[in-house]
Amino acid sequence: VKSQETRRILDRIIGFRLSKLMQSKTGGKSAGRVQSVALKLIVDREDEINKFIPEKYYTITAFFNDFEADIFRYKDKELEIKTEEECNNILSKLNKTFKIDSVEKKEKLKKSKFSFTTSTLQQEASTKLGFTGKKTMNIAQKLYEGIDLGTELTGLISYMRTDSVRLSDEFVSKTQKFIEENYGKQYVGYVKTSKKTENVQDAHEAIRPTDINKTPEKMKKYLTPDEYKLYKMIYIRTLSSLMKDAKTLATTIVLDNNDYKFKATGSVVTFDGYLKVYSDYEETDDKVLPDLDKYNTNVLVSTNINYEEHYTKPKSRYTEAKLIKELEELGIGRPSTYVKIIDTLKLRDYVKVVDKKFVPTEIGITTTKKLQESF
Repeated sequence: VKSQETRRILDRIIGFRLSKLMQSKTGGKSAGRVQSVALKLIVDREDEINKFIPEKYYTITAFFNDFEADIFRYKDKELEIKTEEECNNILSKLNKTFKIDSVEKKEKLKKSKFSFTTSTLQQEASTKLGFTGKKTMNIAQKLYEGIDLGTELTGLISYMRTDSVRLSDEFVSKTQKFIEENYGKQYVGYVKTSKKTENVQDAHEAIRPTDINKTPEKMKKYLTPDEYKLYKMIYIRTLSSLMKDAKTLATTIVLDNNDYKFKATGSVVTFDGYLKVYSDYEETDDKVLPDLDKYNTNVLVSTNINYEEHYTKPKSRYTEAKLIKELEELGIGRPSTYVKIIDTLKLRDYVKVVDKKFVPTEIGITTTKKLQESF
């Protein structure tokens, strides 16, 4: 209650007057507590992009029959190649024969992600399904309120405005049983707990299916294509969050050519774990390196060595998913307000969306600039 009253006081003392002022001076429509901050993030990023000066750099790659390796060091010094001259100078000192310096194999665990919160649901639906935050929340609302299954009207997911990753004990034990029956005991995982506590109200559970036995396939005939896509993503995310970690074998090969060191990295999934169900939503780049132990040699001959020119790139503009992530990390806004913040910025003509990224308009830039100077 006190925070609500504080917000109201702030709006009346500062907000209303400020909005009035903005309207008369910049033609902007309003200066909201949260939208102004979101707009500032977008405008600041645009400034960064405009001020950015690309720098040229080069990479040198050695190609072998079944893999490639990039140069990264000379003796003990990390290499940064800035000119073509340097490239040619290095190439003149290399020959086609490489000594195997070291082969390191490490088993790594790949953990599944938490069940969805409002913010992560909006981010994933944006990147994986191409939905706007507004569309995601509308569909989620429908799945929560209830779907007609012929015999009954049933809510398929838990409440969709939440910042918690908690799952009820009852749901966890049912799901673990479901995993064991459908995938085997070796796939049953554990309950993850979040370290993040500040700014989390934890009033509701994570967004999850109300019943793990209502699989997306069984529900498909009752849902529209978009409802099905979103329900499937929520269902699979929750299921995978309670499954075992995947195991990968990461391999790093370091090769030596006249004291110039080249490196190749790759990894192979040795146990799929949660990826058994989640692989559609997560790219695993299985880059397999040859097993050098089989060659009985510590020398490799390259087929080709060449260099490539690159330019450094500025940070990219915010997409809806990235902006929501940034707002959440900075503790700005609440789960229920992300969609409204973005909608207001578009509606008030402070930003345009180009190629799914936010570009500030003239008014948006002026508004931010004036707020920054005077307030």
